Formats: sequence, C-alpha cells, structure tokens
Amino acid sequence: MFIAHLPAGYLLGKAATRQLNLKSRQLVLWTSIGSILPDADMLYFYLIDNQSTHHRHYFSHWPITWLMLLALSAILLSRKSRLGVALFGVSIGGLLHMVLDSVAAPVFWLAPFSKLQVEFIEIPAIYENYIWSFVLHWTFAIEILICSIAIGVFLKSRRSPHQTPI
Repeated sequence: MFIAHLPAGYLLGKAATRQLNLKSRQLVLWTSIGSILPDADMLYFYLIDNQSTHHRHYFSHWPITWLMLLALSAILLSRKSRLGVALFGVSIGGLLHMVLDSVAAPVFWLAPFSKLQVEFIEIPAIYENYIWSFVLHWTFAIEILICSIAIGVFLKSRRSPHQTPI
C-alpha cells in the first residue's frame, strides 16, 4: 500500500469510535497515527541503514510489536487511562497497517520467530521503477476505493450537525 494507510486508519478510528460509543475524537486521531507509524522506519532505512535491510524486516513491521502494544493498552484501559486510549488507537492502526501491507507486499506475521512471509497478491516488477508496478496494478484500485470512502465519510461528518469533524 502506498496511499491508503492513513485513510484506512481514519476509517478504522471512526468505526471504532462508533462501535465503542465514544464521543471523543482522540481514538480517530491515534488510530490514524498508528496506521502510518510502521513506515516511520523508512527514516532509519534511508538515513542510517543505507537501504541494506528492507524496512519490513524491522520490528516496526512485526505484527507482534503491535499486538504487545495492544495488550499494554488493555491494561491501561482497565485503569481508565487516557494513555490507554492513545495506545489502543496506535496499536490497532499499526495492526491495520500490517493487514494492508499483506495485500501486495510480504509481511513477516510470525517475526521474530519465523521468516515466513505472507503476501496475498504478488505484484510482478514489470517497470524499471517499482512504484509504477504497484500503481499500475489492479490492486491499486483498492487503495483508490479506500481513499474515496474516507473522503466521503469525512465530508459527511462535516455536514452532519450531530458529529464534529476530524
């Protein structure tokens, strides 16, 4: 996924807020942040690692990282902690990122215990620039759909007198 992580995180946050019957915008914010946070490792990948290890090998792309944060958030939520809401949002957003990456990129779902890669659809490197291989593949339509739905939900929430926009 290239462009749909943040819109998908927004949609997950909106759905979770509604499902949990919350009126706070905090969960939407933290879920959105969590949905892009795993790719913060790109800074390390480009600036420090000199691209020697693919960024999906870093712990920020291990689902267990986000599952451990989710477990910690459950403990904090049981204590009615605001940090628990933030951590819950970030962790479910991070897990969503892993699911979305699994559509067309390998994710090490059992890391660090196994190097098994899960990738639902392998996109062949047809073009010299690999980005074009993704953008011109039919799976990119899924990203466009996610973005379109997120824009629609956002615009609808701006018009609704009962909800405040995010």
